[in-house]
Amino acid sequence: MPAPIDGQLRDAIAAARERSLAVARDWTDDAAVRAVTARFADVTTLAEGEAAACALVQDAGWVGALLAPWIARLRDDPLLEPPFKSQRDALRTGMVLVETAAASVTMAVIDHLAPAARVMPDTVVVGGRVSWTRYLRGGEARLWRWRADAIDDGWHGAIAAPARPLAVQPLADGAVVRLDGRTDAMLLVEPVGPIVSVTITLRHGAAPFMREYDRAGGGLVRVATLDDAAARSTMLLTLLRELGQADEEVFDALSRDPAFFVRWDAMREWLACDARAALPRLRAMTDDPHPDVRSAAQAMLPVVEARMGAAWHG
Repeated sequence: MPAPIDGQLRDAIAAARERSLAVARDWTDDAAVRAVTARFADVTTLAEGEAAACALVQDAGWVGALLAPWIARLRDDPLLEPPFKSQRDALRTGMVLVETAAASVTMAVIDHLAPAARVMPDTVVVGGRVSWTRYLRGGEARLWRWRADAIDDGWHGAIAAPARPLAVQPLADGAVVRLDGRTDAMLLVEPVGPIVSVTITLRHGAAPFMREYDRAGGGLVRVATLDDAAARSTMLLTLLRELGQADEEVFDALSRDPAFFVRWDAMREWLACDARAALPRLRAMTDDPHPDVRSAAQAMLPVVEARMGAAWHG
């Protein structure tokens, strides 16, 4: 068992937390942060966002200006917690440096000595957003790309073409890489040194979904929404069902949502709560404009009607 924290260290950690909170409150007013944020203040289109992102990653001197004060503070105060959202897994450590309505700026370090660096993942991710990355250190890795079909109004999982591999390129120190995550995925493989990167991910012009494909065969594995409002709607639907709240108006409204998967989620949850009330809308959804919803409704309708008939006669 680890040794218990003594009272002196506990007090030091508590005091450091107070200092960290005070510093975090001032973080958004930091000159280096304001300089980066200002680059995206008037961005309203993907093209404008790409121009700002490209200019930033071409000269990464601002990264040092942004991080240098924190490095100095941590030398003097190791218990201080910088105000960055951070995430760590078996391969990488990442943190969010700046977030705006138009873009997020993140930094990541990949540990080339981690066992995960020697294992190829089973899937590749088409993330849905355009990004620009400056590799401060490339680790002599190789960059592998895959390309999936573009998403249009008629796209659905049943007709998704396999993702296909593209050319492999070496990753040099200082390399700038644009990734159109609406169609492309990438992996960094076989690094011989640490990889340090700064990435600007743009929010405008995003695809509606993030997609995951089998790396070896290219087949579509899963799809997830990038629409925050749609995600909240599906959570609301689940909550209503769990609470036993068969709110007919809410279910009906969400069964007409622009996002096809929200429409079907609404119908599925509505059927679970009150199949009899949902039945007229289910019948209408057999003519839904999206083929996935249409086929699901057509398959479900006779099942529900049979159960309703059995319940009526029983």
